[in-house]
Parts: sequence; C-alpha cells; structure tokens
Amino acid sequence: MVEMKYSRAALTLISIAAIGGILYGYDIGIIAGALLFIQRDISMTPQQMSFLVAAVLGGGAFSTLVTGPLSDWLGRRFMLVASSIIFLIGVFSVAFAHSYSVLLLGRVTQGIGVGIITIAVPLYMAESVPSHLRGRGISAFQMMLTAGILLASLVDLYFTTKGSWRGMFLSAAVPGFIMLLGASALHDSPRWLTMKGQHEKALHVLKKTRPEHVAHAEWEQIKQSLESYKNQLTGTKQSLFQRRYAKPLFIVFAVAVLGQLTGINSILQFSAVILRQAGLASNITAMLGSTAITGLNFLVTVIALSLIDRVGRKTLLSIGTCGVVCALTYSALVFGFAAPGPMKGYLLLVGILAFIFFFAIGPGVVVWLVLSELLPSRIRSTGMAVALFLNSLTSTLLASVFLDLVGWAGYIGVFGLCAACSFVYFLLAVFVIPETKNKTLEEIELYFFK
Repeated sequence: MVEMKYSRAALTLISIAAIGGILYGYDIGIIAGALLFIQRDISMTPQQMSFLVAAVLGGGAFSTLVTGPLSDWLGRRFMLVASSIIFLIGVFSVAFAHSYSVLLLGRVTQGIGVGIITIAVPLYMAESVPSHLRGRGISAFQMMLTAGILLASLVDLYFTTKGSWRGMFLSAAVPGFIMLLGASALHDSPRWLTMKGQHEKALHVLKKTRPEHVAHAEWEQIKQSLESYKNQLTGTKQSLFQRRYAKPLFIVFAVAVLGQLTGINSILQFSAVILRQAGLASNITAMLGSTAITGLNFLVTVIALSLIDRVGRKTLLSIGTCGVVCALTYSALVFGFAAPGPMKGYLLLVGILAFIFFFAIGPGVVVWLVLSELLPSRIRSTGMAVALFLNSLTSTLLASVFLDLVGWAGYIGVFGLCAACSFVYFLLAVFVIPETKNKTLEEIELYFFK
C-alpha cells in the first residue's frame, strides 16, 4: 500500500511533466497539413516552404544553447513555465499572420518554446523520478510527443475539409495552456535543490516519491556526487570538454545527430507532401496516410514504453535501428523502381509505416534516456544543451534543404542517405552504447569513470 502511494505520486509527476512532449509533437505535426493550404493566402517558394518547416527546429536549436545554463540558474520548473508562455506567443503570432515574415517569426518563437522543453522535461524527469520508473518516466515524454503528433494530424484532417490552416495552428494553444498550468503545479527537482544548497527541501521532495529510507540513501548519493565536482559548480564549457567526459559525450552527441539523420522530423513534417508526390493525388488521401503514420508512431511508442524498463535500452535501440535501415532502403527502392501512380504511393506508405514502427520502438523512445542518463551530474544540463543543439541543428539543416535535395538526388537519394546514416547508428547501438536499465544516475556515472 505504501509503495503504491509513492508510485502514484511519481506517476502523477510524470504525467504533468510529460505534457511538454505534446507541445513538441504538436508543433512538429501540425505543419504537415498546413503546408497544403498556406500558399492560398501567403505565397511561398519551395525554399521558403522548407524554411517554414525548419523554423521551429532552428528556434529550438537556439534555445537549447541557453536552456542548460538557465536551468542550472533558475531551475528546471521555472524553465518549463517559461517555455509554455513563449510557445503560446508563437502560436498566436502564426495563427494571425498575414505575411511570410510574421509567419516565419512565429514559427521560430514556437521553436524556442519547444526547444526549452526538449531539455527541461527530460532533465527534470531524470532528476525527479525514482530509478525503477525513470525509463518509463522519460520515455513518457516521447510517448506524449508522438501523441502530440497524432493529435496534430487528427486536427489537420478535420481542418483539411475546411481548408483552414489558421485553425490548425490556433488549436495548438490548448496543449500550451495545459502545459502552463501543469508546470506551475510542479516542485523543483531534488538534484537542483541540492545544487542550490536547499538540502532539507530536496529531501522533502524525494520523500514524496520514495519511501523514507530510500529517499535518505538517494539524498546522500546526490550530495556525494555533487561534492566530488564542487570545483565545477557552473558546468561551464571548460569543464564539459575534459578528457574524462570524452566517452559519454561522444555517445550522447552521436545519438543526438544520428537520430535526426534518420530523417524522422523531415519525413513526418513533409509526409503529406511526400505521399502526394508519390502518387496519392488528393489532399484528403494524403492526410489520411499522414494520420496513419502518426497513429502508428503513437501506438508503437506506447508499446515501447512498457518494454523500456524490462527489455532494456540497448536491445530496443539495436532492433529499432536495424529495422529503420531496412525500411528506408525499401522506401528508396520504391521511389527508384515502382511505376508512377497510386500503387507507388501505397507501396511508399508501407515503407514509411515500417520506418515509423522501428524508429518508435528504438531510437524514438531511447534517445531521451541516452541524453539524460549517460551524462555525469555536473555536466548533465550543459551537455544536454549542446546535444540538443546538435540535434536541432541537424534537423534544421536537413529540413531546410530537404526539397532541394529531392530536386537534386530524388527521393531515392534522400532515403538512401538516411538509410546509410541509420546504419552507422545501428553499429553505435550494438557496439558502443551501454545498458543503463535499473541503474541509478550515480551508478551510470561510475561506469564511465571506474
């Protein structure tokens, strides 16, 4: 009964914090349908269309650079509240835009908001959730992210019949306000409180989600871990790139970059456009295919969430990356050899669905765990900031040149390139990334420094 009480408290914390994933996913997903209609009101070239998709990712890349240090200074909870407010400002700017420049600026502002979320939520979860629930807790962020993408697709599908891209964007205010209210109800993470010398408050927070003896033991671990790095309290760039951190940083940075080089964000955001160009002629048919993709993404993420603390991170990542390679290779071959027409569109839909399935079961659900678990405590927030910057920058660059790449090398070349990058990711998963299932953050840290 007592354990159930603490589990309920931890799950409540997870539910509130993971709402941030909805905002991130909604922001990624809503553009897919909107692209089919924006040009009726605001004229855009293909390059400007790519920039509009990349704007959210670019804004996120900027905010990830400052979120780590600001999270150490102001707290994880404060940054979650701030991200919600910034996101809402972006939503209203986009929904009521009447020029491309305002539309682009609004998308950048939304990106800044969700960029903060991509660091603040996993960081908060890693530092607040008990180790036996941490995998599911951080993965819940990815599950809610995919739920946000699915929700955005359903909203897109609804507004497609009306042709209202403004309605599509304005609907994002709903999860924005939910996030704002939820984040306001959270407490600060125990590790951040300990960093700030608020030891008794940190212990009090730990006791909310752990039995008293466990809370005291973890509190002592946190204090010892922080004390060992007392000369590096600011987590500066100088301390980040010490030789002792080389291996965890290499793994985290590689995962951050390779995860985006699978093409996941570009494929999701351009999904309706890709399916139309492959042979699914009508807007409704293309949006139905896009909705099927996001629906599968959500369902498989839910399954992966139930497996992450049982099967382990390494196994899921290895299976997922292997499947991604095969699915992308198949999709490239469809573009290269299938005859033009609706059948080509449906064959491609099969390939993209397979890609989404394997991405969700592996890279999608594991990435936030790798980023938040492998970095030592004294460089965790700053290291995540750099990793998410690289992640967002890679995604931004790919999205901004996606249609140009298609024009130059065709979809066969783009999908082939993503398959090659995914193969490198597979090798990293099998031979380099360690298993962290059921280990405390301090035990993981000792793995790299033993």
